[in-house]
Amino acid sequence: MKPLTHEEREYLNWLTWIECRAIIPLKWIILIISLMVWSWSTQFTLPSTEVFMIFFLYAMFNVAQSYFFYARRITLQQVRPFCYVSYFIDIAFVTLLIYLDTTRYYGHNVQSDFYILYFLMILRGFALFRHSRQALFMSILISGLFILSIWFRETSFDFIRQRTFALKFALIWMVSLMSWFIVEMINSQKSEILNIRESLLRSEQFATLGQMAAGVAHEINNPIGIISAYSEYLIKNSRGDDPHLEDYETLHKEAQRCSKIISQLLNFANPYAREIVRYDLKKLNDEVLSFIFHNKMDDSVEIVKEMENDLPEILCDPVQIKQALLNIYLNARQAMENSSEKKIHIRLRRLPGNPGIIQLLLRDTGCGIKKEDLPKVFEPFFTTRKGGSGLGLSITRRIVEGHSGNITIRNSPPHGAEVEIRIPIQSVATSAIR
Repeated sequence: MKPLTHEEREYLNWLTWIECRAIIPLKWIILIISLMVWSWSTQFTLPSTEVFMIFFLYAMFNVAQSYFFYARRITLQQVRPFCYVSYFIDIAFVTLLIYLDTTRYYGHNVQSDFYILYFLMILRGFALFRHSRQALFMSILISGLFILSIWFRETSFDFIRQRTFALKFALIWMVSLMSWFIVEMINSQKSEILNIRESLLRSEQFATLGQMAAGVAHEINNPIGIISAYSEYLIKNSRGDDPHLEDYETLHKEAQRCSKIISQLLNFANPYAREIVRYDLKKLNDEVLSFIFHNKMDDSVEIVKEMENDLPEILCDPVQIKQALLNIYLNARQAMENSSEKKIHIRLRRLPGNPGIIQLLLRDTGCGIKKEDLPKVFEPFFTTRKGGSGLGLSITRRIVEGHSGNITIRNSPPHGAEVEIRIPIQSVATSAIR
């Protein structure tokens, strides 16, 4: 089973809390009040078989749901499907209740007052569905069921012209729209809180990992330096036919690789901007491109640029931004190693709709990223490349976020990946200046 993300886990825990604290008690209240109202309106006569079965089955389902949730017999992955089933059963119960109630008044031009229970279904729908379009679709479905429950008795749509129906239908949609507005505000605030919490959690994890990385790097840097220097000495003082020469070269190469990883660990431990100046992002981007793709004879990568004219300079640490761009372009180049078409499309401009932010879009024609790997690309030490350290993109994100920006990586159909960086022109995060 696919593991849950932090955001999904938070949402499902919240949904479970809502079900236990509000929905299940509300369902029991609906059942009891409906039974009391039905009994009172029928002068406490014995119900018909179909009415008895509806109340009995709905009560049994409520018992089962109460048991699963309160006894914690349901996993987080099962919460949402169970809630969906419960929601549709609630709608079916209310619809059948309205239909059976209207049949008692056949020929009396009276419509059931149980339609009020639809308001509760609408409110629950906006709390259950994460996207407003889904909740609005369910409101439309409930409105249709309300019309059909009356039509089954009337066998015509003449009741639509009645004042009582128009008022009830208008009330249903007033509740729907007001619920949509309120829940949208709540969901927006909840998403913002979850994002802030996730960002703080990630910062704490990075801070701890950074301290550990700095300690490890400090402890092993000197031994690695000695190994590298001694292996280099052995290479220089060995004869060309020495059978151990290849071993010395391998030792020196691996020592250099360890030294590079240590350097990346130190950058990861302290990626914050050190010298904030105004600098041309376009110039920085061109410097990195010329460094990576300097050999035009050996490199077949086609660079396509779309640069907006007269872009303002940004407040940044040029060294750190250059490091971030270097990591991105190296990843793009490595992703295109086995591609028949090697092309990088770069767009640098002000963000449409927000001229205070510079947007850098980079799209390559490489192999792309597996769907299951996309959420992990910024995790420290995660890599799918042989010999990779898995720190490049982690350092890049910390640098970009240290400049009050953000970075996103996604696949770009039909093939390749797209990186989007947004950096504000004026502001730099206070945490980035130390």
